[in-house]
Amino acid sequence: MRSLVVTAWFPDTDIPSRTPFVLEHCWALQEAGHLVSVVHINIGRESRPSVQESYEGVPVTRVWLDVANPLSFTRVSRLISRGLRGADVLHTMAFSAALFAAPAWLFRRAPWVHTEHWNGVVNPASVGTLWRSVSWLRYVLRLPHAVTGVTRELADEMAKFSRPGATHVVPCVVQNPHPIQPFPSAPPLRLVGVGALVDRKQPLLALETVARLVQRGTDVQYTLVGKGPLMAAAQKRAEELGIADRVVFTGPIGPSEVTEHLSRAHLFFLPSKQENFFTAVAEAQAAGRPAAVPLSGGFDDYCTDQNSVLTDSWDPEDLADTVLLAWERFHAVSPSRIADTVRERFSRKTVGATFDKIYRLITGRPDRTPKISG
Repeated sequence: MRSLVVTAWFPDTDIPSRTPFVLEHCWALQEAGHLVSVVHINIGRESRPSVQESYEGVPVTRVWLDVANPLSFTRVSRLISRGLRGADVLHTMAFSAALFAAPAWLFRRAPWVHTEHWNGVVNPASVGTLWRSVSWLRYVLRLPHAVTGVTRELADEMAKFSRPGATHVVPCVVQNPHPIQPFPSAPPLRLVGVGALVDRKQPLLALETVARLVQRGTDVQYTLVGKGPLMAAAQKRAEELGIADRVVFTGPIGPSEVTEHLSRAHLFFLPSKQENFFTAVAEAQAAGRPAAVPLSGGFDDYCTDQNSVLTDSWDPEDLADTVLLAWERFHAVSPSRIADTVRERFSRKTVGATFDKIYRLITGRPDRTPKISG
């Protein structure tokens, strides 16, 4: 089918690492046989002419929305409406896209799937006072015929605002075609965290935990992969804690380099205060690396005793205990066994097949799953 994907979250050549899970869902749809085109809405305070391009095999129309200009909203709505003329399915990805697509959809009424990743849908307070005050806008989810969440927790929360029986769980895609590497030698105990250096990810707390491990006599090295406004503060804090020689800040790097850093580690550790799917954890596990993290969202869908140690505490001493328990539990386990817990489950093939069933459900087209007779 022809799928019009509308999203405000999409990578480009300037920031190829931006929300890769949206691009992966587009690839999964393509792998399932659907024709995907994307409208990427750049939200801000500027107006530019729309740009059409192909990004990593996906046709994309990039449009700039000037939030201070009412005519800009009209232009975006008209662009979506034109796209819907040739689409079999409207597929919005991440909450803001549902708001932008709704006016055009009201005139076209195409079968509509909405896919959600945003933690603000589950926990408005984690975003800020403004969103909490207008979080009733989540009732826009009553419009799509199917609403998918990347975790069961997210899907259950959206069920409060969507049509009865419309919610489904469709996880993020986690692709790791590289061979699973054995654990590096130890000591030192090598930890890795992947994520933006922002308050929600709590990189400073991660450093506090590393310092506690050192105080306990653990030889530990920590690699923080990513960039963000807390970079300078994190570097300063590492110096204050006396662990600057034990911490590596990579800055922004490409996906292949992230995989390399995961393979050089023993454990994934980042004490984020709010997540949904927590893609970085799943990517670590797909690389054969277990996670030691606080449970801050619905990722206990796949984080089990076979690939993780979870805690309900953000205290540095407790987090240090969690890290040491994870290494005790998994240091003798084959990384391939850890990777097997997620690789097939989160493959493009599996995710694409799930979306395909949802597309066929809402459009009334027959399911392509072979029937077994006899």
